[in-house]
Amino acid sequence: MKTLGLIFIGLASGIAIAGGVFAFIAAIGLVPRMAQRTRTEGYIRIYEDAILLGGLCGCIFMLVDIRLHIPLLFIGLYALLCGIFVGVLASALAEVLNVMPILMRRMRLRRGIIWFTVSFAIGKLVGALAYFVLDGFYRM
Repeated sequence: MKTLGLIFIGLASGIAIAGGVFAFIAAIGLVPRMAQRTRTEGYIRIYEDAILLGGLCGCIFMLVDIRLHIPLLFIGLYALLCGIFVGVLASALAEVLNVMPILMRRMRLRRGIIWFTVSFAIGKLVGALAYFVLDGFYRM
């Protein structure tokens, strides 16, 4: 009975958190904004399905011990796509919260805005590389 209770609590918690994450993605308008920027408004349904299937597969892979023998090239491609998704999510959140315009106004920055934005992306890249490549940042 205790095990069934723990299973129920775990599933209920997972459903609540997943619902919150997908509601967050919907609230900041990530999918329509990405479709608008790439001029692929007709494929919004595919974007939504891909996000949903990615979340579902991620949950399944976390719960079930599945060993896949995938070539290193595909692992690199997967890492690149995950990084793109996280970057787009962070950019959409920053855009919704108007972080950049407020920061630019406070710093009285008129020129070089593109370099300022690129420096954020490069900083994120360097931080991620340090986290995964340098010893002591990441332990299994």
